[in-house]
Amino acid sequence: MIGVIGATGMTGRALVAALKAKGSDFRCLVRDTAKAADTLGSDVELVQADLADAASIEAGLQGCDKLFLLSGHSPVMVEQQLNAVNAAKTTGVNHIVKLSGGSFIIKEDTPALIGRGHWQIEQEIRASGLDWTFLRPGFFMQNFLNMAEAIKGMGKVMMPVPADVGLGMIDVRDTADAAAGVLTSEGHAGQVYELSGPNVTPAEAVAAIGNAIGKEIAFIPVPMEGAIGAMKERGMPDWLVDHQSTLMGIAADGNMATYGNDLIEKLAGHAPRTPADFARDNAGAFTA
Repeated sequence: MIGVIGATGMTGRALVAALKAKGSDFRCLVRDTAKAADTLGSDVELVQADLADAASIEAGLQGCDKLFLLSGHSPVMVEQQLNAVNAAKTTGVNHIVKLSGGSFIIKEDTPALIGRGHWQIEQEIRASGLDWTFLRPGFFMQNFLNMAEAIKGMGKVMMPVPADVGLGMIDVRDTADAAAGVLTSEGHAGQVYELSGPNVTPAEAVAAIGNAIGKEIAFIPVPMEGAIGAMKERGMPDWLVDHQSTLMGIAADGNMATYGNDLIEKLAGHAPRTPADFARDNAGAFTA
């Protein structure tokens, strides 16, 4: 039995679909079972659990031998995910598959709180005595969904990165398919899997969205200071501003390039999705 934490987010929903397609035996631990049933379907086993409540996680993991661990970015991410790790040890889970951050930000001394948090969680899992696998994805194509209003309203995307810098982009569905492959097969213990497709420039990704919706979309590089100011004006908390600006700085310096491997194909069983695939499948999000 696979326990899934983080099932209702974008990656989690794709993982649930992939596990369903494989006919896998799994259970989702969710805060609100009624809301999750609306999102995931009535044919998915759901148990109420909250990462802030260690006892509820222990109850939800009873009978599970594998755990997929994912939670949203927040200042309490470390505490909450370690609640899940400790519950896994208590209940007899023997393998944790953690969706982490990219290798470019998972460092003890990274300036971003979230990057340091993932690093700390990974260290604790390594020391847990359990088998583990870490999935480290590249730049998510779905990040462009956060820019949908600008695309619809102004016909442009603004980012503090050069238009021609190479980014190792990945569709969250490929991350989920790779995770499903790991969770349903053996031989992955002690592995760090860096997941991305080939390099794609921001200009190419934006052009793919424009082609999908039949509209020319401009990509406009902006100064980092301006991007930080805009995030603060929107009321974004300082820890998230630091995270986003750190990521964009890494990308702007060319250090978020493709990992240059074929792990998606090996683990997911298919070639990586392209920006054209992403844009076509999400075209409705970018049209008024």
